[in-house]
Amino acid sequence: MEVAGNTPVLVSASQVVDRLDENWEKLGPADMAAKAVSQILASTAVADIGSYVDRVMVMRTFVDSVPDRIKPLLAPFGFSTKFARSVAARAGLDHAAAHYATAGGQSPQQYTARACRAVASGEARAIVLCGAEATGTMRAHQRSGETLDWSENPEGDQSDDGMGLEDQFVPALAAHKVIAPIDIYPLMEHRKRMVRGMSRPDYLTYLGEVLTPLSNAARVNPFTMFENVPQPDEITLVSGRNRVVGDPHLKSMVAKDGVNQSAAVLVMSFDLASELGLADRGVFLRGFAEASEQTLLERADLSTSPALRWTYDNAIASSGLSVSDIEAFDLYSCFPVAVIEAMEALGIDTDDHRPTSLTGGLPFFGGPGNNYSMHGIASAVSAVQEGRYSHVLVGALGGHMSKHAVGVYSCTPGSGDWLSSEKAFEEAGNSASLASEFSGSAVVETFTVKMIPEGQWLAVLAINDEGERVIAASLLEPGELHYKFTQGEPIGERIAIEPSGENTHCVVGLV
Repeated sequence: MEVAGNTPVLVSASQVVDRLDENWEKLGPADMAAKAVSQILASTAVADIGSYVDRVMVMRTFVDSVPDRIKPLLAPFGFSTKFARSVAARAGLDHAAAHYATAGGQSPQQYTARACRAVASGEARAIVLCGAEATGTMRAHQRSGETLDWSENPEGDQSDDGMGLEDQFVPALAAHKVIAPIDIYPLMEHRKRMVRGMSRPDYLTYLGEVLTPLSNAARVNPFTMFENVPQPDEITLVSGRNRVVGDPHLKSMVAKDGVNQSAAVLVMSFDLASELGLADRGVFLRGFAEASEQTLLERADLSTSPALRWTYDNAIASSGLSVSDIEAFDLYSCFPVAVIEAMEALGIDTDDHRPTSLTGGLPFFGGPGNNYSMHGIASAVSAVQEGRYSHVLVGALGGHMSKHAVGVYSCTPGSGDWLSSEKAFEEAGNSASLASEFSGSAVVETFTVKMIPEGQWLAVLAINDEGERVIAASLLEPGELHYKFTQGEPIGERIAIEPSGENTHCVVGLV
């Protein structure tokens, strides 16, 4: 097989976990990331491998993904002012350019593709990509009262792509107490359930079927953060340990961020890999695509993501393979609807024999912030190198199913056309308009119920007779409305809505 010299290959991958057990090292996030980087360099057995690395691309930490006023809450023990530079210095890569990625779960796959393009164009010979979170250690020290000092202001420069989370905060929803992803994803989840024609009990059972392969994978993964991974029959069982965190999600079904995990990969040109005796370890990013979705409240159909489906289709098409050629997947799993949407895009369901996660997913393996998919990529690279699979697809997303990046990893190269030409996603279809002030009846489109100190809080998206989307919310009191939204089927029902303040509405009752 003839391989062009500038073809990028991934030659090494590493994962690190620092569990809160007798072997707990209490590493900070920069140390965690540097440990993974040191492992990928050492695994090559090339004495001076670090001298060939031109760039270190570091995924953005949680603490650098929020406004400055919130940072002290997420980083009570301080943080590095230049995290990418801190990681590079610890890994002995001071000479390399340090680059700090934008936020979002899509970023590991997105930046791996950028690294491959940089190598293919001759801008770099070798690039390290990595990321880490040490939230588990931070929270353990908060509980114990022990202190840490993770403050750092390293010398040297780093380029910084910024947070890139402009669409993460949705003011119109926030005005109705729907703020965090755990509040917002149920809106998409319930709409997906309705489109699939499932009752609430049937959908809960289906969520268990979707997530069981992930929990099984996490249980045998040596890099899983948690010791007690739920058994299949525990995923959908409401209990003290598995409470409802936002209807229809139980605690076992959503991403867990209290982790100490890091991962890293090494990309270089095939020529350099050959020179260093690493060519036989090379894994090819054979296909890739990325796209962004309309902002959440502009989407005409909250049950689906056209950008996600386009990204999967084009990543596979650019690889020159078909879905049937892919032997394993690592689908992004922050919430079940993300997995289901990816499965629908691929045309597979729970009866497919292929793994839908190599790691075990964010609910069971662990959700290290923006860096989760680096673990998926590292797992894919290792699986291909070990000969377990020939072709693996890694799907990544960020925001409210907003930003998507999908890669196909293979033991053989494809045409490589995606490296030099970027295909753009063009949104097709109508956009929804939002009613700023409305009084009257509207049909329930979807909803979420969450706990607040005062009780159960209902937030509804409804469509009025003019076709506008209306947001309304109320504290649920015992009665018909409470039963309908907590036990019955409210989607498709008419409700009465009244203004409750500037650009806010309340649910008055059923019509």
